Amino acid sequence: MSIQVSNLVHPFICLSGMYPIDILSEKRKIIAIIGSNGSGKTSFLKLLLKELQPKRGEVVVNGEISFLGIKNGLKPQIILRKQLPYFSTTNAPFPWPQFLNMPYQELSAGQQRLVALWLILQSTKPIILLDEPFMHLDDNAKKLACDWLNSVVALGKTIILTLHNLDELGKIKNLQILDLNCY
Repeated sequence: MSIQVSNLVHPFICLSGMYPIDILSEKRKIIAIIGSNGSGKTSFLKLLLKELQPKRGEVVVNGEISFLGIKNGLKPQIILRKQLPYFSTTNAPFPWPQFLNMPYQELSAGQQRLVALWLILQSTKPIILLDEPFMHLDDNAKKLACDWLNSVVALGKTIILTLHNLDELGKIKNLQILDLNCY
């Protein structure tokens, strides 16, 4: 499992025209892509997913990918208990049994994001892409999410996530940073 980006240039990625992007990552890493709105964070993830093609350079991903985008992917009107079998591929106990009989739409935005994040981190795939994973999370939920990220990386996975600033990451281990802020 590896990700290699060589001399990447794409018009949607702010700095790539001046400074082509190079990344080499093996397993057990978290790559944080930081930048302001419109800097190309989501476009970078789409390049890894092969939804976009680089203008120049090469993107090679060896390994299956799980992806959590801005939308959480769960059906709003269906209770969580009925949806979990479609998302969770492990036998890990669901951390919020009080939510199981609730329609997903009745959870707060922060609770919805935390549930979606927990589910994607249960994936058996070696690479996990997270677009703005801390969206709607309060400080306690962000700390919990960072603990989960560290645990998943310790199991040998690679996580690539986007965010606006590094302050959101707390105490993340094995961190590599790609700063797309335009100067």
